[in-house]
Parts: sequence; C-alpha cells; structure tokens
Amino acid sequence: MRKYMMLSFALVASLCWASPETMNFICKTNKNPLTYKCGEEMKFEIQFTEDGKPKAGQPLEWIITSDDGSPMRSGKVVSQETPLKLSATCKTPGFVRVRVFAKDKDGKTLYAIRKFDKRRQPISFQGGAGACIEKITSSTQEPDDFDAFWQRQLDEQAKIPLTFERKLLPKYSNGNFNVWELTVSCVGKPAKAFLSIPKNAKAKSLPLLVQYIGYGVGAIHPVNKDNVICLRVARHSYELLREKKYYEDFKNGELKNFGLSAKKNENPEDCYFKYMILRDLRALEYAKKHVEQWNGKDIIVEGGSMGGFQSAFVAMLDKDVKHTILVVPWMTDLWASNHTTRQKCEFTPQWTPSIRYFDSNYAIKRIKCRVDVYAWLGDYVCPPAGIMVLYNNAKCPITFNMGQNGNHGGSVSMFVETSQHFHLKKNF
Repeated sequence: MRKYMMLSFALVASLCWASPETMNFICKTNKNPLTYKCGEEMKFEIQFTEDGKPKAGQPLEWIITSDDGSPMRSGKVVSQETPLKLSATCKTPGFVRVRVFAKDKDGKTLYAIRKFDKRRQPISFQGGAGACIEKITSSTQEPDDFDAFWQRQLDEQAKIPLTFERKLLPKYSNGNFNVWELTVSCVGKPAKAFLSIPKNAKAKSLPLLVQYIGYGVGAIHPVNKDNVICLRVARHSYELLREKKYYEDFKNGELKNFGLSAKKNENPEDCYFKYMILRDLRALEYAKKHVEQWNGKDIIVEGGSMGGFQSAFVAMLDKDVKHTILVVPWMTDLWASNHTTRQKCEFTPQWTPSIRYFDSNYAIKRIKCRVDVYAWLGDYVCPPAGIMVLYNNAKCPITFNMGQNGNHGGSVSMFVETSQHFHLKKNF
C-alpha cells in the first residue's frame, strides 16, 4: 500500500519542463524549514542553475511575505555562481513565503511548457518555512451544531432507497479490467462514477480504492489499477464521457464558479458542497453493498485539492474507511484568509459563516482511520498554515509530507530530485 501511496503523490510531484529544459532553482535552508521558532531568523540559499551547474548573469526577482502581517519585501538581482541569500522571520505561529522568478533581459518573467499538461508556467522557486507550526490553530470556532448538521444529512440520505444503473463500457473494458459507468440514487441529483474491477477477481478478494477529483467542470475518465477495485466519483451529476462542448456549457452556465458564492452558501442546507459530499458517500455505499469482489474490510479514499476536501468528509462520515490520502487538501481554516494576518488563499469560497460546515479542519478532528497528507510550502491555493491546522487538529494516526519548491500544481523544479520533502508524524 505504501508503494501505491507514493505513486499517488508522484502524480502531483513529478512535473517536468519541456523548454527551456535545463534551468532550475535549488534551495537550502539553515535548518529543517518546519522547525523554526517564532522570530527566529530563517536563512535561504537559492541557487539558479543551468545544466545542473550554477549560472551567473540571469536576472532574478524575489518576493518575501509572512503570516505575521509584516510588509512584503522584494528585490531584483542578477544570479551569481554563489547562491542568492535571503532571510526572513515570522513573529507569530505561521509561515513565510519565498518566491524567486527568472527574468529575461527586459524584466519579463521566463516561462516554460510543462510536458504533462502543456501549460506555460513561470521558471521560479516557490517555497518557504514555518515558525512554531505546532501552535497554529483554527482561526474561528466550528458551528455548535456541526455534528447535528451532518447527522441530519445522513438521516435524509438513508430515507432515499439505494437504486442504481450499471452500464458496461466496452471501450474501456479490455485487457485485464471490466469498467462500468454508474448512476446511483442520492439526495438531490444522482451520483455518477466509474467502477473498474480486474477481470477474474474472486469474490471478497480485493481492497476498494475511491478517488475524488479537484475543482473544475469537465470530463473525467476511468482509472484501472492492478489488484484493487477503483471507484472514481464524478464531481458533478452530469453525463460522463461527453463531448467538450457539453461540459463547456455547464462551465459557463449552471456550474459557473460553483460553490464559491457567499449568497448561495448562506444556508448550508442549500450549499453545493453538501450535495457533492452526499453523492460521494452514496457512490461508496453502492460499492460496499453491490461489488462482490470487495474484501469487506479495506477502503482507501484519496483525492487532491477539492478531492482532498471530499476525501476528508467521506472519511469523517463513513467509519468503514480505513485509510485516507489527502493531497494538497482544499477548504482548510477558511476564516483565516480574510480575517487574520495570514497570507490569503488564492482560491477559496467567499466567506459566510455557514461555509464552516465544510471546513476540512473540522472534519479531520472526527476521522478515526489512518491519514496521510501531502502539501507544498509554496502552495497558496491550499496555504501551508491551513494545512498545518489540519495536521494539528487530527486525533488519528497521521503522517505529513511538506515539499519545498512546489505550488498547487506540484513540484516546480526542473528536476524532481531537487524538490526536498520534510515529514511529521503523530500516532494515537
């Protein structure tokens, strides 16, 4: 299972540039970046390289910000054969963010094309360090009726008979797997998912892996994995495997900016994320009751970003889940972004008190199974302070992997081996 877990993280971490192929940043800190004290000087040595060797003469711009609310600092330099030396402090429990961008002779940021998704990305260092991270706590109180709210949703779901349609997909059912498209009854609109089962699997022989997906509107596809049943749940209740325009119409219409509006989230009973989580649970319930190859004990849920948010809530609400993998989990400590000195989350729902029912940091307190968390020091879609609250709130066995020089899309290093990772662990 550990091999599988690391493979999952590699999908997020191992991003490589196509061109220019040989430029890269390498960072060293004077100590483990998760171990600084409040007010202690954090020292960064950041080397710009080409062909794996220090490169002089490259225009660079650096930016430093801090969760303690101190003013942003920035500067422009030219790379040398010795590292760029920067320092910072964070006077309160929190994180410092450090960014360095490669520039051309006209001062414009240099970009490269990522091989895996063909997106233009700046050639940069994205990282930082934390101070007194064990003291970072939730910035606001959870709703008094948090548990009652979610029990009410489970009770309403239980009133809906579990009915389903299961359609074999010949295009994907080749080789060693059978793949089905599922439609499962639910509170509100039905859940949609792909189910992949290795051919010739015996009854009660395989673990169940459930995957939830990050924010967006678009097609998803089945995933086949040896020796495991894979349930891949759609974010939305719409048809699967349709043409691009079908999803574009949803993206620009009914599902435009879904879940982000404070007005639409004022009543948690009407919140889009409530129905999403109930669909996630109902798809899992189907698999538990109607997939005869499931061994009856092993359930792993995993997801990245919004998929991490979904995974946390599913693990909270379904006590049969045995292992949860959260990759850059979203919706952590939502109040902090606009009401504290912490650096703002770059993509988050507008604040309304009812959004607290969907804060991952309250869900983690109620999870009993093993949890593994993967995050990046340079990710401010899912800021490290919020992720740290999640870790600190956990009352279950939990491991924490925080990478240096990565943002929400994963490693920004030209070469994966230059991305450092730092670890924490709690046992209960």
